[in-house]
Amino acid sequence: MRDRRFDHIYDLKKRPVKEYLLERFAEELASDLSTWPPPVEWVSEELRRSYAPALGDRPSDAALRFALEIARLDLERRFDAIDERVRTEAPHRWSSEAEAAAGRLVAHFVSEKCLALKERAEGIGITRADLVRAVIAAERLALRLL
Repeated sequence: MRDRRFDHIYDLKKRPVKEYLLERFAEELASDLSTWPPPVEWVSEELRRSYAPALGDRPSDAALRFALEIARLDLERRFDAIDERVRTEAPHRWSSEAEAAAGRLVAHFVSEKCLALKERAEGIGITRADLVRAVIAAERLALRLL
């Protein structure tokens, strides 16, 4: 006689590992972004000093959104678009030097975290487009958590 208590487990829809991994990554990234400052691993004291103005108050939601937009452009390797946006929009989106430093910190943190995942999960075939989608999902989650 077959034990039917666990039949519901067999009915669960299977998900590809890559999809599951990106979903969990977006949740972790959102959690990191919802605390201020994010848990950055400083590679040098000089780098820490360069971002010192960013470590005070949390930037506004608009400033955070702009920083995430810059990170997405970086992941897409759209460097001309980054230069254009930073030159024309950053003075309006980042209202102070501290907010600008925070925006640069977030953009750098997100890009590095995404590329580290891509490198660690090499066999799964994560693309830069996948990472951009994960950043968009993390943005939605992070701004909901705040």
